[in-house]
Amino acid sequence: MIWIEAKIYTSSVGAEMLSAELLRLGISGWQTEDPNEVDAYLANEDSPFDYAADSVRRQAAAEAAVITIYLADDSQGQGCIDALRRLLPELKEQPQSADWGELRLEVRRRSSEEWEDNWKQYYKPFKIGSRLVVCPSWEDYAPGADELVLKIEPGGSFGTGQHQTTRLCLELLEKMQPQGARLLDIGCGTGILSVGALLLGADKAAAVDIEEHSARAAAENAAANGFGADRYYSCCGDILSDEALLGRLAACFGGDGYDIITVNIVADVIIAMSPLFGELLRREGRLICSGIIGGRRDDVLAALQPYGFVLIDEREDNGWHALAFDRA
Repeated sequence: MIWIEAKIYTSSVGAEMLSAELLRLGISGWQTEDPNEVDAYLANEDSPFDYAADSVRRQAAAEAAVITIYLADDSQGQGCIDALRRLLPELKEQPQSADWGELRLEVRRRSSEEWEDNWKQYYKPFKIGSRLVVCPSWEDYAPGADELVLKIEPGGSFGTGQHQTTRLCLELLEKMQPQGARLLDIGCGTGILSVGALLLGADKAAAVDIEEHSARAAAENAAANGFGADRYYSCCGDILSDEALLGRLAACFGGDGYDIITVNIVADVIIAMSPLFGELLRREGRLICSGIIGGRRDDVLAALQPYGFVLIDEREDNGWHALAFDRA
């Protein structure tokens, strides 16, 4: 299969800010090579970097952070590239343009055989919270006492657990102790949040994403972790525009509403969805929202307040916020 590879050369600060911009463009997965982070990791004597390669050390010596995006070579992928070509010059005109770095875009077409397995050497098992260990499907991991292994095959979808937005959601989920809960994962990506909830004790989970390959990856990851169709439902669509889909999700597993909804997208989409959460949640249900950059936190709070949502918990990491709500 032929893919479009796009590389954006930026700065460490710019890489963080670009994450929000990419999500707004509908780009849900990318790889970031940040020399500052790699250098710090290599210098940490506690880092399990026995698998470091020369290429990793070259990353640490690089001057720029690099974001690499892989897109299908079709009209949707080309549309994302066109949007990037418009976006980057606009960012260079902003007052804080120096923070973005070079913002140079390189695009080329590559066959999947060239790259699809190369990144796997850097994706190793790691722990989130006190119990969950996220483990790529090609790695072996012997769990310790009370550890739960969450096997993930990304399949080109967002949700490896390495991004702050995903990790913060999982930490809030673990704290909620979702034993016996029904959960809905909106913008599911790989399904890492919903499958993680099942491992933490949830009874059933439904997942939805606007990208078909993400909905498929979520179902496959659920099955790989031992959860079949009796406990896991995955579908593709946009609940903002598809009333029939909204109805199917509301009726899933016999209806009666969800105990928990997770939404790891971006602030604008969360705000647009705010009237729908109450239709899908049980009266005493809880909502976890993530993907919120610091400047949009208050906007999300203001949008949810009229629908009876009260902030009960919050996590923040490097400018990203995850918020947990009860219904008043």
